[in-house]
This record gives sequence, structure tokens and C-alpha cells, in this order.
Amino acid sequence: MSIVVCDASPLIFLAKLDQLDLIPSLLGGRIFVLRCVVKEILSASATPGENSRMNAFLKGSKIVDFEEPTPPAGALSRSDQLTLKWAVRKKADWIVADERLLRRVAISEGLSVIGFLGLLVEGARRGSLTAVAAKQAINESVSRHQCRISVALYQRVMAELESLP
Repeated sequence: MSIVVCDASPLIFLAKLDQLDLIPSLLGGRIFVLRCVVKEILSASATPGENSRMNAFLKGSKIVDFEEPTPPAGALSRSDQLTLKWAVRKKADWIVADERLLRRVAISEGLSVIGFLGLLVEGARRGSLTAVAAKQAINESVSRHQCRISVALYQRVMAELESLP
């Protein structure tokens, strides 16, 4: 059974859109979330609905207590460093992450990486949601939920969604 390790950002955006089910349906396997990530995602800034969806998702996931010394002033946050270390150590099949440096280092460590946008595109590709719904979700994330993506990435993702049947 595959090992899927989730970082905070994709979980937060998927919870806002009520699309957390994309992770288990597309990636399968056992889903792991480090306790430090849980602390990030169950924040006071989340709406009650988002927290409810997040808690439901976490019930189907394994919460991992993992602490280890990390460099005090690294380019990655402590949470990102711990998530990466744990994923590498456990030889995870997937890491679900949006942070560019985390993704780059994970790939260099041989991990497969998918983020929030990739899950929406793959969900549309496999029929878990329509391409129109995926585009609407992305637009809502950018306009209402402070999802920051480059214009080039936005255009590339939208073109990919347009090409789907």
C-alpha cells in the first residue's frame, strides 16, 4: 500500500473547496499528516466548515508525531523540513505539497510530488470532477482564498483543463 504524506497548503485549499476527497481517491494508500502540519491546518482563521471538513479528513489519516532537530534558519519552514525528512525516511510514494522549494527537494530525493492544482487537474482528467468545476475551483481559490500562483502557471493549468473532454 502506498504512503502519501500531506503538507499544509494543499489541505487548506482543498478544505476551502470541499475537495479533500481528491487525495484518497486519486492517490490511494495510507495518508499521513505530521502533527506540526495538523497544528497549521486547524487554525483559528479557518471557518467552522473548513475545520469540520479537515477533521473528517484527518480521521481517515494517520497523524504522526515526529520531532527532530532542524536548522534554525533554513529556507524551508520547520514544518516543511519535518514533513520532507519523514517522507524521505519512510520512502513515501507521494508528497502532497505546494511550496516550490519543498517540491524541488522532494523530487531530488526521489519522491513523487503533487500539489493543489495538480490534484484538481488529475481529478478532472479521471472524472472525479469536471474540467469546468476544476477551473471554477482554481478561480475561486485565486480570487477568494489568496491562492498565489504565477500567471504562466495559471494559463498552463487552464489550457490543460480546456484540452480535456
